[in-house]
Amino acid sequence: MALQGSGAISLDDIHVEAGGTTGTLASINDSDIRALINKTADTTMRFNEWYFASSGTDVTVTQGIKYQTQSTVYGFEATTPTGSVSPTSVTGNTITTTIKSIYRLNSPSGLSFTIDLHSSSPNAIPANEFTSFSFTANNTLTTLLTSEASTTTISNGFIRRWIWSSSYGLDSTEIANITTEWDGSGNVDVRFNL
Repeated sequence: MALQGSGAISLDDIHVEAGGTTGTLASINDSDIRALINKTADTTMRFNEWYFASSGTDVTVTQGIKYQTQSTVYGFEATTPTGSVSPTSVTGNTITTTIKSIYRLNSPSGLSFTIDLHSSSPNAIPANEFTSFSFTANNTLTTLLTSEASTTTISNGFIRRWIWSSSYGLDSTEIANITTEWDGSGNVDVRFNL
């Protein structure tokens, strides 16, 4: 269950979300606590950075670029293939799925960000399988809430797709961070938050 999105957050709340036992000794610099927001040791952190943070699965995306007739993909897309991910599967609230794509799309209609997850059973992936998806760009944690995305199933229900755009959940700061970080080069460490 993700931490709340506003109000006071205690170190104990964060510690429990990271898998600790309530009332036990914890430090904001503990690796499991920092991992909730993808921070390295001894960096400056503020408690409000843990809003919506949750335990989840960490994935490294090695980006590639795919040029299409009217659009360009920056990130990972398994069909072509473009880029890669490690690990290739994530465990959500109900099932383990295979990652089929994580990418920024530039097209004449604008910028969007897409995640596709595959299950071996049709219609098995609910829209709320994850609460959010996060990565760091411009020294800022960017968190995309799945509840703000447009979501649907494709490939006869075997793939659940989430798409964020300026019409679905992206503000100008998130668009700038996505453009900066998802440029088709290098690695991006991401987290699927439960």
